[in-house]
Amino acid sequence: MTEPPNTIFKFRDELMVPPIGDHKPSMRPAHFLNPSVTFSDEPIFEFPSLSPSSLPPTFEPSKWPLKLTFISWQQPRNWKSWVDSLCPKFEPLWKKTGIFESIMNSTYFIRKNDDLFIGIAERWCCKTNTCIFPWAEVTLTLEDTMVLGGFSVLGQSVNISVETQELKEVEDKLLRARVEIGRSKARKASSMEWMKLFMNSGSEIEHEAFLVMWLSVFVLPNSQLIRKQVFPIAIHLARGTRIALAPAVLSSIYMDLCVLKRTIVGLNKFDPGEDGNSVLEVIIRSPFQLVQLWVWERFQALQPNPNLVICGEPVFARWHKIKSVNVENVRLALDSAGDSFLWRPYASYASNSDMWVPVDPNLDEEIVAFTRCLRVSELVGLGCTEQYFPHRVAMQFGMDQDLPGHVTLCKKTPEIAWNDYNKQISDVKLFVPSRLYEGCVTTRYLEWWKQSISGQQDSIRCNPRRQRSRMQRSRRKKSIAMLYEATQALKGNDGDVPPGFPLCNKVKAGNSVNVDKPTVVEDKTPQKQVPQASRGRKEGNDADVPPGFPPKRNRVEVGNSFKEDKSAVEGMRLYAMHDSLGKSPICDVKHLLGQSQSFSCGKNGVNDVFIRKMKSVMKPVELHTGAAERGGLESAMEVKSEGKAKSLVHNRANICGNEGEGSSYKPEISRVELKDRIIRLKREFAELKAAILG
Repeated sequence: MTEPPNTIFKFRDELMVPPIGDHKPSMRPAHFLNPSVTFSDEPIFEFPSLSPSSLPPTFEPSKWPLKLTFISWQQPRNWKSWVDSLCPKFEPLWKKTGIFESIMNSTYFIRKNDDLFIGIAERWCCKTNTCIFPWAEVTLTLEDTMVLGGFSVLGQSVNISVETQELKEVEDKLLRARVEIGRSKARKASSMEWMKLFMNSGSEIEHEAFLVMWLSVFVLPNSQLIRKQVFPIAIHLARGTRIALAPAVLSSIYMDLCVLKRTIVGLNKFDPGEDGNSVLEVIIRSPFQLVQLWVWERFQALQPNPNLVICGEPVFARWHKIKSVNVENVRLALDSAGDSFLWRPYASYASNSDMWVPVDPNLDEEIVAFTRCLRVSELVGLGCTEQYFPHRVAMQFGMDQDLPGHVTLCKKTPEIAWNDYNKQISDVKLFVPSRLYEGCVTTRYLEWWKQSISGQQDSIRCNPRRQRSRMQRSRRKKSIAMLYEATQALKGNDGDVPPGFPLCNKVKAGNSVNVDKPTVVEDKTPQKQVPQASRGRKEGNDADVPPGFPPKRNRVEVGNSFKEDKSAVEGMRLYAMHDSLGKSPICDVKHLLGQSQSFSCGKNGVNDVFIRKMKSVMKPVELHTGAAERGGLESAMEVKSEGKAKSLVHNRANICGNEGEGSSYKPEISRVELKDRIIRLKREFAELKAAILG
């Protein structure tokens, strides 16, 4: 194992090929980032695991017992007014220290999309701090942090201290103000109390206090309180000292992505408890707005239509209050985004041709900043240090990709890690690719990538199917219970009958339904209602009928598999016989019983949206079903199914009253209108079930 060489670039002729698609290799001069492997006996940075088998089987974050809490997302009230009041005076200073664009970004609002964060975290590798997709390895880099966030990659470390007496006096004033706020009614140094104390106060340290709040809320937040660790940074910035905030911000983002990834992996072993209400909470302290903008800027399939911005406006203005694209499965969208991924969305700074820039004391600052993004290093933040491996994602910088060389990982003090990050450039000349150049991979890299990916996918396919987790089992029980409560909550009707339909004999329902067993539907005499809290099979229950649905008079056996007898499923799914009405649309039994997901509830555990929609689509139907009327309805609504399904429809057991007895209801709608209404109800039921059960 070797340390990365002092030089950043490596140039040689290689057989190169585009990373995606079927292309023939071509020999040409290539440009690589160190450390890269030249000979077969050199150590390779081992391929990180995709580990999809450790993730939840389906991408449904809204149904996972997972809660994301963001410390730095909400903008404090009147913050923009404070920025606008100080900007005319301090704008030149902010530009000198490289924080102007970042301060302006804090005045815009980005609508967060939790699914994007979870989708990225699922593919995150904590060993390499990169996302491992089936099509390539990519990551959020220092360049992204610099361009999107407006943070500088150059300057002093965030662990800078105050040494002169003048600076120490300013720090003491800030500390006393923080203590004073802590003694107030709030009992804590909140950002709002800090603003009340300093905003437009005319205080001699108002500018330092403003920068303290900006750093505590938007840049390096740790909680919702003013962070005293940022006082030295604010004091130096107020005096024109540039601070390298980009590595500190990126380090905190890497750390939070690792925490989120480990939490997602742990969901399969998490027990939400008997009530299913326990959740795992992940507190995101870093500015995750950069992660979302990184996805929007690079993944075209997930990119919404941005705002039109004028020259000079920051990147956040482009995405201010923009709504995310509605993507049903973010995991699938990310895994299939190889063809549309933008490797170099910020290449506008480059020229139309390759540039070779000699290294000298007068080197342009933009070139120095760009090369700082290309070097393997450790990112030093406040209380955290993370590894940075740009040589694994060289194509994001317009370079070519070869096998990534191994990097020795050793624990360094923040001072040593910072000195390594801030060391002088050793290259004689620097290479800046043209804005039109698209990086390629070596043939050996492509072979190594394909073998690594296919090997992992083969091992995943060989793994036995995992048993349903405790979380899934708990949610399956809860979903069935919630459906039962929803039907009972419909006021003014029998709890077992949809609104507007005549009452049927009540049936006691067991607490479990198994669709893999033969379904038996039989006549039961009315019995006393079974309490909802009761568990297990009670005598007299029709346990194979979904809660809230009337049983059939005649015994009908359905096969073990729904796929074996589609006609039986069709009859069982669409209709339940009723003596005075004919056929009443009920629901898709297969869909209802085959789901394990739960749905959100309103008061008393009942889904309010479900009830409102049912009441809005179901109108009372009154019919007089004499002999002629019954015959007409039978012919108009006849189900063209054979076998078992036919017996379901035509065995007209009189569930509500004796056979031949009519109702006193008078028909108010025609048979054609009734048929149309039933078809519409059928469609509405399907939509409701899809919304509730997924």
